[in-house]
Amino acid sequence: MDKILIIDDEEDIRIALKRVLSREGYQIELSESASDAMNRIESGESYSLVISDILMSGMSGIDFTKFIAEKNINLPVILITGNPNLSSAEAAIRYHAYEYISKPVDRTQLLSVVKRALEVKNQKDSDLEKLMLSEKLEKALRTQNLDLNRQNAAIFNATSDAVITINHKLIIVSANKASFDMFRFNSPLDLIGQNVRILFTENKMQKYMSQVSNVLSQEPNKSTLQLSDVTLQRSDTSTFLADIAICSYSLDGDSFYTGVIRDVTQKKLMVEQLIHSERRAFLSVVAASIGHEINNSLTAIQGFVEMASRENADLMLKDRALKVTLNQTEKLRALTSNLLQLGKSVKSNTEKTEILNLNSEISSVLHVFKETAKLKYCQIKREDSTEPIPIRMNSDQFALLLSNILLNAADATNNIGTIEIKVFTQDKKGHLIVTDDGEGMSQETLDKIYEPYFTTKELGKGTGLGMFVVKQIVENFEIELQIDSTPGKGSKFHFIFPKVSES
Repeated sequence: MDKILIIDDEEDIRIALKRVLSREGYQIELSESASDAMNRIESGESYSLVISDILMSGMSGIDFTKFIAEKNINLPVILITGNPNLSSAEAAIRYHAYEYISKPVDRTQLLSVVKRALEVKNQKDSDLEKLMLSEKLEKALRTQNLDLNRQNAAIFNATSDAVITINHKLIIVSANKASFDMFRFNSPLDLIGQNVRILFTENKMQKYMSQVSNVLSQEPNKSTLQLSDVTLQRSDTSTFLADIAICSYSLDGDSFYTGVIRDVTQKKLMVEQLIHSERRAFLSVVAASIGHEINNSLTAIQGFVEMASRENADLMLKDRALKVTLNQTEKLRALTSNLLQLGKSVKSNTEKTEILNLNSEISSVLHVFKETAKLKYCQIKREDSTEPIPIRMNSDQFALLLSNILLNAADATNNIGTIEIKVFTQDKKGHLIVTDDGEGMSQETLDKIYEPYFTTKELGKGTGLGMFVVKQIVENFEIELQIDSTPGKGSKFHFIFPKVSES
């Protein structure tokens, strides 16, 4: 609660102001003189706002305002006077009084000024707190940076990887202890000061040096190079395979290049351990994701069915329960379809195919979505061909294919974006393009998009099966799929169906 101090040598005015402000929920304290108010503040009393008369016996309200200004306290002062004049107004401005009000004081005006003054004070307090926090964080970061430098130095010397730095002339300027052990140099002088060529075998020299030169030709801080299974040479001319990561940077105007060298034996061991860990975590991740999806749907169905089963349930609630049940049932059906698709072979997918009309199949899928309230808030823009477009495949498989693409597009646009569907014929091949204006995908996501159980969605919001199933279907029916996606600009899925023979 905001605490306000009222200073006035007239008791009636103090009481009147207190009555007005107390009714608004403010905590009020009264003082009959400026000197008494100063003593309270000197003794550590804290206030959110001060309202003071200017002309009083002893020290004036201007004196009190000057005192607050000199103390540099964030305490707004509202001055009131029955004899407004230019001199007192100038003094009020000089000592940064928040407001200058003439008597008789209007209640509405007073409350408005008090509210604004408190808002200004609270904002200044918040800004000051943020500034102090920022200074503390800056100090903490400086300390942390010093600690990190010490830690990096310790890690640099403790790591089993060789860390070697060269300059733009390809001269080795520094190396950690592991470098001497890995390359079997007895003395640091045998390695430092030498040309980096000393690390490569003669028959591999040209290949690797050309790759290193590519890094040296790039702007520092912007170039990295990964080399796998590189043949390196020890001081005793024996060789070994290693992975090398090279980064470039600029220091005091000079360019340097640091390489981290890891023996491939260690790398293979780490890969094997990673694969083992992934295998152990596989079932638990899949079970958690799919189980969460199923549990969510069953909870929604159960809740609405129970409400609709009550004797006092009205028709609207029963209708709502029916729609939710249908929607969730369709969600479970789609999930089940994706799971069942994983076990199907190419033969089972192509045994029962027929010639379908691409336009009609799209309409059927969109009709199902409409009936189950899916894509409810998305804007669907459709561009059909004037002529039927024949494709040869299974109708259920096509529905599963398009459904997964549309659901992903809806998720990418948070179910409020625009999805465009375009079909046409070119070179006697049917074309289907689905475009959305969603968040798009990075190259890293595109590289993993077909992996089973890979998903960028939160746990319970995706199983990572959709695009894996799409890939399986397009391969089974020899459909070409081209994906074009840019982060922040949406995605385009272009399906090109094989020619349909006239027979």
